[in-house]
Amino acid sequence: MATLATYFGLGEQTHRSLDDVRMNLEVLKYCATVLFLESSLCITAEEVEPNTAQRNPFDMGQLSNEMEESYELSSTESSEMYSVESSAVAVSDGRSDLAGFLEPNEVLIPSICASFVTFSQRIQLFHEGFILRLCCSHLEVRFGISKNFLDHAGRPRLNFVVNAPESLCKVLDACDRIARKLSSDLVSSSEWWPVVIRKDGFVNNPTVRLHIPYTISGDNPYQTEMYQKDSGGMQKLVFSKYDAAELDSLFTPGTFVDAFFSIDPYDYQQSAGIRLVAKKLIIHS
Repeated sequence: MATLATYFGLGEQTHRSLDDVRMNLEVLKYCATVLFLESSLCITAEEVEPNTAQRNPFDMGQLSNEMEESYELSSTESSEMYSVESSAVAVSDGRSDLAGFLEPNEVLIPSICASFVTFSQRIQLFHEGFILRLCCSHLEVRFGISKNFLDHAGRPRLNFVVNAPESLCKVLDACDRIARKLSSDLVSSSEWWPVVIRKDGFVNNPTVRLHIPYTISGDNPYQTEMYQKDSGGMQKLVFSKYDAAELDSLFTPGTFVDAFFSIDPYDYQQSAGIRLVAKKLIIHS
């Protein structure tokens, strides 16, 4: 275990019972992922757009990012539930722990590729060997959270719509093409829904939909970290319960947000596409 932990960059073995159990689990997850990635399919930008450079999506840096993300999710789901009052906690910087999120103009289109990861049974998008995640500043909210669309538990889906700048559309359109081609090669019969929304009358004003995931346990009902920023500084928002109306009051049309989000392809009930999942949102008052 110590040798494998060193190889995967998990740190040193402490020979304490609980720490060893945790490290054993991490080593097992890394080994399983490596074995399944060996049989993964990969589609690169070169196969969608000729004369571009192909990148290797199977390096250890990318694997480390994916396993860290998996560990964060499992830790959130397994934490003990308790209630807190809705409040705001002062913070110095809402961006400090978000290394690895690229601005659209930092993304090289030929370096984007998609791989079907058998371990998680989903398509994953990469950029230069790392999981592709984006950040965009001053996105203007066009439509707040709608109560017309419900999830399987009957709760409103926590999505809101923002205007998409050209630089973001360029990257997401490329992701769409690459992921859709891989989905087609996997013989999916689902209808593909473009991530960039270009409706009649709004062709020159494209939009994208950002999703706020919720949790079923823990001290916060939402997985997304949310901050409010004004002339006085930045405050972290903490919520005591799942409340779509409370969130909707924050994301009113015309409000600007800085968004840090993952790019998650999905294929569910004959519908496929890319979902933009907000990891952190900074709301400008």
